[in-house]
Amino acid sequence: MKAFLVLLATMAIYLDILYAEDVEEFLGDRKIVMDRPRACNSVVNLRLIYDKFHNTLRQKVAGGIPVNGQYFQKRLMYGLIYDCLLEREAEKEVRKPGTVKNYPVFRFSKLYGGDKGTLSKVVEEGLKELAQNDKRALFQMIYPKATRFACGRTVRRERGTEYGRIDVACIYDKKAELTAFRGEACNKDADCTYYPNSKCQYHLCYVPLLKP
Repeated sequence: MKAFLVLLATMAIYLDILYAEDVEEFLGDRKIVMDRPRACNSVVNLRLIYDKFHNTLRQKVAGGIPVNGQYFQKRLMYGLIYDCLLEREAEKEVRKPGTVKNYPVFRFSKLYGGDKGTLSKVVEEGLKELAQNDKRALFQMIYPKATRFACGRTVRRERGTEYGRIDVACIYDKKAELTAFRGEACNKDADCTYYPNSKCQYHLCYVPLLKP
């Protein structure tokens, strides 16, 4: 990861910036890719929010599309499969921080309800703020060789207020050190060279599912 942080520190501005319609076409109508779905307990709409945020971010970086005003070099990027067994680990972590030792973990906590907004809106804001304010979280979210992730959450009433509070923890699979990256998003399966039998979907590479 250290070498990747050094690589990522150098951001390039490209003259071939995509127009809005080109960005929409590049991102496409991507769907969540899940593995071991019977193990999942999360609310479906939150799971879709976790997935959309992470993988849209990864698509943008793969295609050299600006993220929060930052321009990253185009690169071969793997899509994050939502792994329901990892979700179980994330649920343990969010209930008892520090429980998960073998995976990268990032978390946030926010109030919701009333003038704070709906639970879904607040989760979207929390993920965005995490990526904007914590560089290590952003770098993990867009680490090209990562292939799996999941998020867990707890909700409770905030004592003495009209609000609820949601705590979210997202964990990611641990991958080998990346010392260099390919400079283009995938367009076909043959472009996906980091792991065997990978498939290109939505300009992201996906590893085979363990249990579809």
